[in-house]
Amino acid sequence: MLYREVQPYRELPPFTLLVVVGTLLGWVLVVWVGLMDRPLGQMTLPPMVALGIGLPLGLVLPLAWLRMTMVTEVHADRFRVNNGMSGRVDLPYSDIVAVTVRKDDIRGDYNQRNIGEVSNTRVAYTVSSSQGVQIELRDSRLILVGSKEPDALGAALSAAWAAASAPAPAPPPPVEPEQPAPRGRPTSRF
Repeated sequence: MLYREVQPYRELPPFTLLVVVGTLLGWVLVVWVGLMDRPLGQMTLPPMVALGIGLPLGLVLPLAWLRMTMVTEVHADRFRVNNGMSGRVDLPYSDIVAVTVRKDDIRGDYNQRNIGEVSNTRVAYTVSSSQGVQIELRDSRLILVGSKEPDALGAALSAAWAAASAPAPAPPPPVEPEQPAPRGRPTSRF
């Protein structure tokens, strides 16, 4: 692996707010309704339903907040983005036409983060960075990968892409086998 960058989703303020609110709601359901058997306002929930809703919210959301990351990797034979939610993108270098480092604010230029279909022509993968690397593919799709270090990602990706795109060196010419020395009487005496 030539380059690796990890962007945790906990750096994204809306995701953190969602986790805090969901976790608090989950634990309120567990304690207030599930354990104390009290109604939640005018709504009466059976304790097992409150536990069934509250425990996943109270436990899974904080674990997801700690574990979810977007990982960008540059390998010798491919470029990979695992966005931590809806899957990953593996791009062989034979599909890449151009690599451009974007220093401008990329947030409004593409679709919303991590949302899109394969048929979209402009897809962005980013968590909290406003700069990144734009990759143009042979089928004219544009993929934007957000990065906290766009220069390092762009340099690693460009170097790997150039190395993979370079023509293979010509094989060395065949080496002729050495002729064995003639056997017989030596011609000189020393």
